[in-house]
Order: sequence, then structure tokens, then C-alpha cells
Amino acid sequence: MKTKNMILIAFILVVLLSGCKKFLEEKSDQKLAVPETLDDLQALLNNNNLYNIVDPYSGEVSAGDFYLTDTDLNGITSQPDQRLYTWEKDHLYAPATLGNDWLYLYTLVYLSNSILEKMEKIDRTPQNAAQFDNIKGQACFNRGKAYYNALQLWSVAYNKTTAVKDRGIVIRESTDFNIPSKRSTVEEGYSTVVADLTAASKLLPLPPLHPSRPARQAAFGYLARVFLAMGIYDKAFAYADSCIGIKGTLLDYNTLSTAKTYPVDRFNTEVVYECFVNNPSIMSNIRAKIVPELYNRYAADDLRKEVFFKNNNNGTYGWRGGYAASQGIFPGVVIDEQYLIRAECEARLGNVPAALRDLNALLIKRYKTGTFKPLTAASAPEALSLVLDERRKELPFRNLRWSDIKRLNAEGAKINLTRLANGITYTLPANDPRFALEIPEEIIARSGIDQNIR
Repeated sequence: MKTKNMILIAFILVVLLSGCKKFLEEKSDQKLAVPETLDDLQALLNNNNLYNIVDPYSGEVSAGDFYLTDTDLNGITSQPDQRLYTWEKDHLYAPATLGNDWLYLYTLVYLSNSILEKMEKIDRTPQNAAQFDNIKGQACFNRGKAYYNALQLWSVAYNKTTAVKDRGIVIRESTDFNIPSKRSTVEEGYSTVVADLTAASKLLPLPPLHPSRPARQAAFGYLARVFLAMGIYDKAFAYADSCIGIKGTLLDYNTLSTAKTYPVDRFNTEVVYECFVNNPSIMSNIRAKIVPELYNRYAADDLRKEVFFKNNNNGTYGWRGGYAASQGIFPGVVIDEQYLIRAECEARLGNVPAALRDLNALLIKRYKTGTFKPLTAASAPEALSLVLDERRKELPFRNLRWSDIKRLNAEGAKINLTRLANGITYTLPANDPRFALEIPEEIIARSGIDQNIR
């Protein structure tokens, strides 16, 4: 086995063994420790630590919605996170032994491939068809989600004219580490994501067993997110519409109590699929402060101003918490995002009344009762501007902003990021090569794949 071709296999095995320890210990016969049956495979998929708490955070650190005082920044023990914060060119990731985004995402790919390979040895019968399809659908969903997240971090924004030659991500189709790793193109990467999620949408059951397990609605919602990132608005619209059509209930923020530490309950009616990010210390709500440019966008009667943010009583505001009754980043599939995707696509496709109908349906649930005045627009560009403004306000710390900045800049938005740290002004101009983050250096050394342009 060539070291050059082993992308973190040792570290992946450590994660697999530690994450599945309880499952393995339940096997009385050690020869049966490797999952072999459909029940075994589902038991593996039920391990939230391996499937639901592995979304990346480096894009959110880089997206510019928060800032730190010099004291708080200098007190961060993770030098890579400090470097992410100021958009440095290199040394952005801790060693895999300490855990990093690449490790988590490609462990998810490895696990998904392992399950799909095991299923090739299990016969699909009329008796097991529903369980067989559900397990295969979950594996396809998880792999597609991992690849999508990798594309947002380590590839440039999708551009239909250059995607066939732009450097993409590593696509692993097998668990065999003797097969050399290489970078795909951006087009190949997105095609793989779409294929996985489309397969999942056909295999997964319609009613979800639980929000922590993907079902058909989650696959539709993720496909809408993917096609939005690709700028394929008719398909993004169709999948958002399908997601909302299954169950599109919006949460009325007037029913929330801002006296609670976390006003939005976990598993609330808007959550389609729940997953998490291991919240980094640099984004702890005792350190990270909301940039005024974001906080000041909210009107006085906009309930999100209190639901999302906490007053630090010193002229600054912190992130209060999102859709899982916790302070961390919430990257799951939620109905509010789907309304905004559908509204954006409607505006881009020239259907202004429909775009405003969706936007106003969302906003009336976000303003104090009796205070909201429906938005109007005289043109498609004006409607699009309204939708994008509300997207900015509705979806902070949902692991979407970094992708949004990249795709909007690719269309000419000219969103430049700036941070001041230790007396130095750091900038990330629109379409800078650093928007494709550095691939961890140990991956480059182990695999021999090309590094992103720095």
C-alpha cells in the first residue's frame, strides 16, 4: 500500500473504531464485528457522531459575519483558526490527529462507500426492499452532502463556462486506498453530488423517521441548495418547490419566548434534516461579536433581532443560537431556506409576484404581529435585491454565507471582506483565489494532489 495514495487512512480508522466502539462491543462473536447485514448497516448509520456532527466550520469562520477583539483573538489556542480568520494563504488546518474539516468530510465519504460496497453483497428482495433502499439512500445522501461541502471550501464557485477545467475536489469511489487520489474538475464534482442526491431522493422514504435521519424531503432540499450554488435556477426552484410541497410549515416567531436562552426549539416544525458543526472556540458566543453591518440590517419590529442575537451590554451583540436550541452553527435543511431559494429563483426567472408572495409569507412570520407591511417590487432585479437582503438576515451561521459570497461574486456582486486585527487591516477582495481555501498541507504531502492557487 503506497503512502502517497493513503489520504488519512490511519486517522479515518481511528475515527471509525472510536465512533463505532459501542456498536462493535455489542457483538459477542468478534468475527461478526464488521457490519454484514442490513440491520448492522443501519446501526452504523444511526451513529450521530459519524454522520450528523461532521459538517465543516472553516467557511463560516471565513465568511465575515463576526469579529473578535484583539484580546479574544490572541487568546485562541488554535493558530490555524486564527489564520482562517484573517484569510491567510496557508497553514489553515490543524493536523488530522486533532480533527479538521477534511478528515470529517472524507471520513463520511469513506463510511458511505463502505456501506454501498457492503450492500453489493446483499440481495434486495421483496421482503427487505424498503429497508435496503432506505439504507442505500442514506449512504448516497451522506456522500453527496460531504462532497457538496468539500466543493464549497476547496473549489472555486461554479461557473458553467469554466467548470470543466476548474480544479475541483477529490472524488473517492472506492474504499481501496491503493487507488490513487486525484482532483476532479468542478463540473465532475457537482455532477457527482447531483447524482448522489438524486439517487437518494428516489430511494429514501417520504415520511422521515426522525429529523436526524435523511428522508426524501431532505434530499429535495439539499438538491435545491446545490442547484442554487450552480446557478441553475429552474432546477433549484423545482427542488425547493418539491421540498416545500411535502411539508412547508413556517414557524411564527411571535410564538417564541426571547426570555429563553435559546428561543428556537430543537426539532421545530421548520427543521427537515438536522446536522451539526463542531463549534470552534473562535466562534464561541462569549468571543464572537456580530458585525454591525449585519445587525443593523434588522428593523425595530423584526423579531429576528432578539431571537438570533444577544445584547452583550457593552455596545456589542453576540450570536444567541439558531435552529437546534444551541449556540452553534446549524447547517441542516430548514424550510425557511427553501422559501428563500424558491423566491430567489422566481425573481431570477422573472416571476416577480411569486417571488414576493414567498418572501412575504416568510416575513410575516418574522415581524411582530400587526407591524409587517408586505414588500413590493417594480421589477425582477428589485425583487431579487429584496430576496437577497432577506436571505442575508434569515440565514446567518447556517453554513451558507461563504457559498453565497462566492456564487454572488462570480455574478459580479463585488462583495469584499475586511477585518481589523492587532492594528492590521486584512482584506479578501471579491473572487480572490483564497476563496478556494488551502487544502490541508498534510493531504498534499500524502496524496500528491495539486494545491489550490494561493
